[in-house]
Amino acid sequence: MFVRKTTNKAGNIAVQVVKKVNRKNKVLKHLGTAKTSLELAHLVKIGQEYINHQRINSGIVSFFDSRFQKSDLEKLFSKLSFTQSFETATYQFLEHFYRVIGFNKLNDHCFQDLVIARIIKPCSKRQTREFLELRFGKKYSLTKIYRTLRTAFDKQYQGQVEQIVYQFVTHRVNPTITVVFFDVTTLYYEASDEDEIRKCGFSKDHKHNQPQVMVAITVTIQGIPLAMKMFPGNTFEGHTLLPCLQETVNRFRLNDCVVVADSAMLNQNNLALLEKHRLKYIVGARLGNLSQKLFREVIKIPRVDKTAIRVSLNKERFLVVSYSAKRAVKDKHDREKQIKKARESLAQPGKLNRRYKFIRSAKKGFYCLNQSLIKKVEQLEGLKGYISNAAKLKDEEVIGKYAELWQVEKAFRMSKSDLKARPIFHAIKQSIEAHLLIVFTALVIARYVELTTNQSISRVVKTLNQVKEIIVEDPSSKQIVSKFTKLNSESRKLLKLAKLNWVT
Repeated sequence: MFVRKTTNKAGNIAVQVVKKVNRKNKVLKHLGTAKTSLELAHLVKIGQEYINHQRINSGIVSFFDSRFQKSDLEKLFSKLSFTQSFETATYQFLEHFYRVIGFNKLNDHCFQDLVIARIIKPCSKRQTREFLELRFGKKYSLTKIYRTLRTAFDKQYQGQVEQIVYQFVTHRVNPTITVVFFDVTTLYYEASDEDEIRKCGFSKDHKHNQPQVMVAITVTIQGIPLAMKMFPGNTFEGHTLLPCLQETVNRFRLNDCVVVADSAMLNQNNLALLEKHRLKYIVGARLGNLSQKLFREVIKIPRVDKTAIRVSLNKERFLVVSYSAKRAVKDKHDREKQIKKARESLAQPGKLNRRYKFIRSAKKGFYCLNQSLIKKVEQLEGLKGYISNAAKLKDEEVIGKYAELWQVEKAFRMSKSDLKARPIFHAIKQSIEAHLLIVFTALVIARYVELTTNQSISRVVKTLNQVKEIIVEDPSSKQIVSKFTKLNSESRKLLKLAKLNWVT
């Protein structure tokens, strides 16, 4: 209800008490028409008294009632101090998942807060210290944070974290791990100096002139990271496969597990070593590198969507090749696009170089289209190959398991984008490994949150950050109370997953 004043044609002011009903104003009482300012003030006062009387009769009493010159609420607020606003809901939500997975067994509160902060706002350790204090009231010195990194290395937190993840996955997600996915990535430094671990090498971030480390990660079929290992930045990708897998398989006794990796891991030595250690694998095949005899056999596959053939390579190893009509369309488009670029480059000899796929050297100083390569690529359009020694698997199972390799790729994307694992600013090996462990632990929590909520971790954090805890202090008594801002349906639904006692 409110007092409305409207001017009529005669220039006088009509005063009414109005209530909004279904988005329309309904006149409850016409108080009169004022011709002078004194009459107007009198009618407005009567209107306010009428509104207050109606509220009291209906049982509604408000601190904002206009019958007070200064409301009781204003008087109360003037005596209180609103000291801080925390994002406690987001913290408690992630802390719940930290405990559910079992990371609280580490009994390190600073490490826990560094992991949670990495999920909410990934930044440098100095900025993390400030963030924890401003957003959550968690006070740590910078010395304490760096001491925690050293503790994480000295007490071998990584082994404990990976064991906790394995126990959690097998008890709460899937009792048997039959497939794991393996891949590597590079993380660069904003620096130029190299040492025994920070080396320049092939960079997936296109930072070839900057030192980097190589990180290998093993992921479950649900996309939850299971194990991680760091290598010097100039390590060849193929040399990371066996050390990681041996360590993971032996520790968790995954003897019947099938390892899935992309074609970068494929070389004869790697496959022979995997077979020697009786490890089952599925790796992507480079069909363009097949022998002529095998190539001629492969391209005979019927060009019918989802058709697959199996070709024996030796006593244990076999090749599965599948055809996809959708992939064929994409491959054709890519080939035509590359040919067009190659022709444009050949038309401008001054800018010509061999970086285009379909250009070859004809004679000294001259280039031309590589027609044989174009024909070969055209023959392979729509085909995808997989090499495996898991003979018990059907062709469609081999193809299906390899198709899930995006889980590990997603884990790396999350670590680089949502958790901002790069660039790295630490120089000491112990600090680098501790930093990567924080990212790894945060990645486990983030991925499980996504599986539980069916939302991206960035969306979950954005939703929960809207909920604030307001800290109020009475300066005279020093008594402190807090109140959470109103929850919307989305934030309430998320917070109920964390079983917080203040959420109703």
